[in-house]
Amino acid sequence: MTGIKTTVPMAAGVPGRGLQRRRVLAGLVAAGLGGCASVVPREFTTSERELQAALSARFPLQQKVLEVFEVQVTTPRVLLQPAAGRLMLGFDLGLRETVLSRRDFRGSIMFSSALRYEPSDGTIRLDRVRRENLAIDGLPAMLASGLNRWGGWLAETWLENMEIHRIDRLALDLAAKAGLQPGPIEVRSSGVTLKLVPLPASGNMAPARS
Repeated sequence: MTGIKTTVPMAAGVPGRGLQRRRVLAGLVAAGLGGCASVVPREFTTSERELQAALSARFPLQQKVLEVFEVQVTTPRVLLQPAAGRLMLGFDLGLRETVLSRRDFRGSIMFSSALRYEPSDGTIRLDRVRRENLAIDGLPAMLASGLNRWGGWLAETWLENMEIHRIDRLALDLAAKAGLQPGPIEVRSSGVTLKLVPLPASGNMAPARS
């Protein structure tokens, strides 16, 4: 039997996941998993739209900053960066200065992030997040430096290690029985792909990073 390369969507933790699992199982059984390991999917892929939905489910975020600002982080945006192997993450900001002027400000903040696979729970997580840009319309310079530090804090404590997708456990178990484990993560123009590679002789599963 010749090898078949199949792409299977990552389970995004949303309604319909049970149906996805049944389709994965039915497809593998129909292809004859027991008689030919080459029909097992060689990668799991999720689209930019699915990543967007997973991230949007975690926002808005509201927080008091420096005892001066009430900040609301909204409208997550995901942009794939295949050349860099990273994601660009953009958010809208709404700020209210609560001490002196009680003025409202609008702006945006952007981060970039690599991705890693966490074998303990089968998730894809943000990794090595860094702040790329912060822009607030009309904000005085003396106040902007404090918000810049807050942007770095947000990257380190809120976004770093955030789960953005969960791979279906049934599909992972079937792949393991066929001698495969999650390997490198690739950011492509079509989406984010977790590739499957042969298990080492010891059978240990190591985390994969993009």
